[in-house]
Amino acid sequence: AVVISLLIVLIIRIAVRQGHLPLRNVSNVIKNITSENLDARLEPTRVPIELEQLVISFNHMIGKIEDVFTRQANFSADIAHEIRTPITNLVTQTEIALSQDRTQKELEDVLYSSLEEYNRMTKMVSDMLFLAQADNNQLIPDRVRFDLRAEVMKVFEFFEAWAEERNITLKFNGMPCLVEGDPQMFRRAINNLLSNALRYTPEGQAITVSIREQESFFNLVIENPGKPIPEEHLSRLFDRFYRVDPSRQRKGEGSGIGLAIVKSIVEAHHGRVQVESDVRSTRFILSVPKLEKMIPETQY
Repeated sequence: AVVISLLIVLIIRIAVRQGHLPLRNVSNVIKNITSENLDARLEPTRVPIELEQLVISFNHMIGKIEDVFTRQANFSADIAHEIRTPITNLVTQTEIALSQDRTQKELEDVLYSSLEEYNRMTKMVSDMLFLAQADNNQLIPDRVRFDLRAEVMKVFEFFEAWAEERNITLKFNGMPCLVEGDPQMFRRAINNLLSNALRYTPEGQAITVSIREQESFFNLVIENPGKPIPEEHLSRLFDRFYRVDPSRQRKGEGSGIGLAIVKSIVEAHHGRVQVESDVRSTRFILSVPKLEKMIPETQY
């Protein structure tokens, strides 16, 4: 009887140990996950059905952690990459200025040039912090009702002098329409898109901004003629620091994150943004959830 009892205990012990084996395997994998291998995942099909949901939930959680680490690393790399060149330029410019006698006017020119570069870096860092907020779901827009067309007209007024200087006409077709959100953020998004259109529109041509109604959205379309954007670049235009032509990077053509900011603003308002380009024109389309159609379409 004693032998039989011991045998039963041994069998139970082995059975329990074998039953806990999948759990120990899961535990060992989890213990070996560090910041260096956050791409590790557990295989739900290799655990008992009782543990399957736990494994799926863990994979989901580790995916979120990996995403946070990746975004943090990308943010640091982006800042370092974009600031390195202007800082090098400032140091070189200062060293040259100090290496020989200069008139007061020449020194003032150097200081003004440096100030312009400092301002550009300040704006870029501010824009990057804005995007970091968006990445971490901390970009919370105000919620007020406003006329989208009125915001477009304010941006038109701001760019009027630049457009006239380049002999570019700004046209608007649309209707007053109510949307809900942060007017300043929307103005910033429209500003970024219109300044982008002005950079790439040939002199003597026209940029057309229109508001169109589509089901539950108002589509704000900014259209400009010019060289078409190759299709392989369209899906990446809203990536930060992405440029179709890298040679434009240091020619005063913007910081390279304006379109990324546009996307963040629109998505924070539960909208979407897309781009189309062909031999006729390039069109950026902001789709904003609508509240109410105001009056029939008018032209200006």
